[in-house]
Amino acid sequence: MSQGKSLEGQVAVVTGGGAGIGLACVERLAREGARVAVLDRDEVRGAAAAEKAAAAGSEGAFFRAEAASADEVHSAFGGALGKWGRLDILVNCAGGFLEIRDFEDLEEDVWDASIAWNLKSVYLCCREAVPVMKKAGYGRIVSISSTAGRTGVRFTAVEYTTAKTAIVGFTRRLAVEFAPHGITVNAVAPGVVLSPRVAELHKNRIEDVKKGIPMGRPGTEHEIADGVWYLASPGASYITGVTLDINGGLWTG
Repeated sequence: MSQGKSLEGQVAVVTGGGAGIGLACVERLAREGARVAVLDRDEVRGAAAAEKAAAAGSEGAFFRAEAASADEVHSAFGGALGKWGRLDILVNCAGGFLEIRDFEDLEEDVWDASIAWNLKSVYLCCREAVPVMKKAGYGRIVSISSTAGRTGVRFTAVEYTTAKTAIVGFTRRLAVEFAPHGITVNAVAPGVVLSPRVAELHKNRIEDVKKGIPMGRPGTEHEIADGVWYLASPGASYITGVTLDINGGLWTG
């Protein structure tokens, strides 16, 4: 293994890889030598992300998929396996929410869509990845949770908080089951990362948000991606079932 290429020769699938934390993960893993399959429902940004993987010195390929669709996920994973013949790393980044509503204003269709986007997507992608990893006797699964899923954060969506909390439990459960097969299963819980979408949601209270963070600033997508890379790397070989909190001291439980 050449210096600085901790993932040389490996293949990673990153869902939601076209933007935000997902895109940062694509670039980080590619810089470490991984060939990256970018899954995203947006063809333009997904294809651009695959090009960025190549620009980072590795290979990238885009597979259009709605991560909450079993058929589309199955097809995308089949495409990645058909191209490279292996799967070492799965990073579940697809998810998010569109607006913050009080619980009494939360409609059933919004609840169902968010749970599917943030949680069912993780289940579907793990279902595709695990058999391949078990056969190889090796695998790294990292899912994006949230500080919202670790604390009683008020200014976020109820359905999003619920799904991100569930990811923590899902991670612990799978970690125990698949540890004997050489597969580690971990999560990362980002704190405030002011992507354009999140910045718009909090546009009237950004300074208050910053004051609530002990470091006094939001995190960046690349700081979250560094944590994902670590859990996907050989250096984290004895870590499984863990949720790594990356939040500038916002929550230290």
